[in-house]
Amino acid sequence: MSASGSYSLSPDPSPEDAAAVIAAIERFLADTTAPAPDAGPSVNGWLRAALLEGVGSADNDAIW
Repeated sequence: MSASGSYSLSPDPSPEDAAAVIAAIERFLADTTAPAPDAGPSVNGWLRAALLEGVGSADNDAIW
């Protein structure tokens, strides 16, 4: 920190410098972010509801 408490950039960064900073931030985020969980195969909504309700299972036939 300077004695006056402020910073200044001299000269302005070049486009290449700005691109290098952005690339470094993107690499940091990629290296430190947890991977997304595997969602697995998607199931049709109707099939999922039927599986959760147990529709068509042998156990449900016994109560009728």
